[in-house]
Amino acid sequence: MVFLGIGFILGIILGSLVLCIASRALTGESFWGRSYCEKCKHKLAWYDLLPVLSYTLLKGKCRYCKKKISIEYLIVEICMGLLVGFLFYQILNGPLNILITPNGSLRILEFLFKALVISILAAVFITDYKTGLIPDRISFPAIKIALVYLLTLTAYKIFLIYYSLQNSMIGKYLLPPHSDYFFRHSLIATEVLTSGIAAALLVGLFFAILIFVTRGRGMGGGDLKLGVFMGLALGVQNVILALMLAFFMGSIVGLGLLLTRRKKFGQTIPFGPFLTIGSLIALFWGEEIIRWYMRFNT
Repeated sequence: MVFLGIGFILGIILGSLVLCIASRALTGESFWGRSYCEKCKHKLAWYDLLPVLSYTLLKGKCRYCKKKISIEYLIVEICMGLLVGFLFYQILNGPLNILITPNGSLRILEFLFKALVISILAAVFITDYKTGLIPDRISFPAIKIALVYLLTLTAYKIFLIYYSLQNSMIGKYLLPPHSDYFFRHSLIATEVLTSGIAAALLVGLFFAILIFVTRGRGMGGGDLKLGVFMGLALGVQNVILALMLAFFMGSIVGLGLLLTRRKKFGQTIPFGPFLTIGSLIALFWGEEIIRWYMRFNT
């Protein structure tokens, strides 16, 4: 429960930032400026920005103009709290002394990156759902963050292999020129990087073909860039799962909208929200779902 609580607090803080990023990515405002009330434009003090708490104490109203604040703020902060709380528990749950070991540092790095991935996906969900747009101000930094993470993770894993061998009496003889052990295991350490890059290229190509075939009616450039980020963040297996889930959910919702006559045949619906939900499912439970599927089909 302690891990869930810590993760929830981190999550609601990130949720508040996500809303700011999503809003300013659309308006073109600087991400670093002070927050203000969207109704009266009054700049907000720090005590007006406490996630969940400020909204609750102010009863969903601006302290200065008394106009209602959208409940979207509370919903996003709570959802982010739950997601990051579960992520914190999933990755970092266990004795605290484990976290100061090399493997523990890898887990911390994984948590930080996945928390950022969740935040980016949440921002994309909000912007695409509300406006049908996935801003480049979110997509391009997201792709850069994913690349930096993959390169950093790979380099750190290779360093840990070298360090452990160098500081072992037997391990020294597994280093070059005595053995190819270090090179073989370093190659294994690059699997996450190669899987991410391969997935990004495959998804990017797949989406580009869809855009060309549908002439941009079935999918847009924002979806393509989101797909590249998904590939880098999830790797080949998980991104395939995420895409399958996204297309399945999109088909069900699209059919429902047609049957209820809320959409006409040929009209588009934002695909980003389905991609983000599919990605979140793959991020949390991708390996378990794939293992279950493989057992079920063997």
